Amino acid sequence: MVGVFLAVVGVGGGYYLWLDAKVSGANDRVPDEVWEVLADDPTSTVPAVTTTVDYSTTTTERPPDPPDAMNVLMLGADRLTKSSKSYGRSDTIILLHIDPRNNYVSMLSIPRDLRVEVEGHGQQKINAAYAYGGPALAIKTVQTLTGLDIDHYLEVDFRAFRDMTDELGGVYVEVDRRYYYEGAGAEPLDLQPGYQLLNGADALDYCRYRHDANMDFGRMERQQRFLTGLRQQAMGWDLGLKLPGLTSAFFDNAATDLGTNDFLKLAWWAVKLDGSRIRQVVLRSATRTIAGASYVIADDEKIAAAVDELLAVPGSEGAPDTTPAQSGSPGTTTPATSLAGLQVDVLNSAAPAGQAGLVGQWLSSLGATVVTVGNSPEQLAATEIRYPPGMAAGAQQVAGVLGTSLAKEVTSATRLTVVLASDVVIPAGLAPSATPDTIPASAIWKGLARKVSFPVMAPAYIPEKYSMSKRTSNNATVYEIEVGDSSQPAFVMLYKLAGATQYMNVTETTWLDAPAACAGREITHGGTVFTIVGSAGKVERIWWKKDGVLCWVSNTLSHLASEAELLAMAESMIPIPAQ
Repeated sequence: MVGVFLAVVGVGGGYYLWLDAKVSGANDRVPDEVWEVLADDPTSTVPAVTTTVDYSTTTTERPPDPPDAMNVLMLGADRLTKSSKSYGRSDTIILLHIDPRNNYVSMLSIPRDLRVEVEGHGQQKINAAYAYGGPALAIKTVQTLTGLDIDHYLEVDFRAFRDMTDELGGVYVEVDRRYYYEGAGAEPLDLQPGYQLLNGADALDYCRYRHDANMDFGRMERQQRFLTGLRQQAMGWDLGLKLPGLTSAFFDNAATDLGTNDFLKLAWWAVKLDGSRIRQVVLRSATRTIAGASYVIADDEKIAAAVDELLAVPGSEGAPDTTPAQSGSPGTTTPATSLAGLQVDVLNSAAPAGQAGLVGQWLSSLGATVVTVGNSPEQLAATEIRYPPGMAAGAQQVAGVLGTSLAKEVTSATRLTVVLASDVVIPAGLAPSATPDTIPASAIWKGLARKVSFPVMAPAYIPEKYSMSKRTSNNATVYEIEVGDSSQPAFVMLYKLAGATQYMNVTETTWLDAPAACAGREITHGGTVFTIVGSAGKVERIWWKKDGVLCWVSNTLSHLASEAELLAMAESMIPIPAQ
């Protein structure tokens, strides 16, 4: 809704009065007990930033006033009237933390099956609080769980979600895999993977889907990803034409204590907010069956950690991680490190043939004296550095260069010894250049290049534990992206994480202006500009343009791939000729 409110600010007082009537309707749907619970909050847990601007006289001069600092509980449920006492259960519970002073917003998704103490009803699933006592009891329960004061509340009926999406003409969403369900308890769903325009019904079903191994956690991740996509593309729409229907779709299906000026100030502030200042947090924990019901069980320490992450100012955790993950990342630049004075043996345990020699050359170029290069009889799962007593500091230097944390003292060692496993990665300049014949699954990529009508690029590097998902004859989904009254060709190639329903995908299309190509941090490598979208630790995608094609590598639904892995994969892409 950010773009909607920004448009309202721009058109001035007439629309303000109309919007004010809509917001007042949403205010009227707030049960009396909710006003009482919110008024009982002794103090806010966030520093106040207060402004008093009368937006009813606003013209095209948009005031740069920030909103108040606040915690907002957002509930998704099926209830429309103030008088309804048949609440059902809240399907979506998101705690929104807004901090204008530090210029960031974060959202914590709380699993609806989380086992908590519900006042007057004992241990229950947290969404039962809404069923027993409506939004007032839900607010109390979340406050007790998190230790945070809830300053405001926003409840949205799922019809609003569906109707808003349709009013916008659909929302582009990156569907990470095929979703199929046909059974009791939910609407039928059949979505193919790929970046695509979802209508309201499909978007709602996609966000509420939970019939896989990701369970409620995947549902929360999809909801957050949809909201992020909505924000990324919102300012490209002609909202002036869509404004009346869009605003009605939202406020006619919402209940909130927030006023018109609150929404307008939030809109003005949020639209200027950089994507890296938006944090998404999901409270994850183990599930357990108790008395025949499945619960998410989180101890106090896990809950406190999630709250701390919610409140942490972006950047306070340190600089964005651009170092290789333990599995390594080819082509990643390692800071210049002097290994002068160190004597090293390099042994190949489970790395590809010839890697020990290349690593030996690398370490020599950094000043180390490489005494021995050979093979190890052991089969290690991860590269490790072994060192004699008193050589811990030198071992850490070598470990830092190789991107591994495995260094251990061995009393029988005569010098530093590098034992290489399959995770070892050396700089691109020392590694043999990748060709269409040597990349992973080269035959499949060559077949795809013959099938599509635009230039194809394929990765020479695939992060450890990911493999191409075998779904069709050529493994890729080749399709058309709906763009207005026409379409643009595209394909998506899925890479599945071993042992999990998590996919890291490669997408390519001739639609150069797709909303997926949004602002982010830019890195130039080999003359190509790569844009990293998302915050440090939770990169959503890395995109670039080459030869008239927009390409991107997207993270798993749960952001399990590191920035270094995604960047290495993107930088390793090479052209595949259509032979």
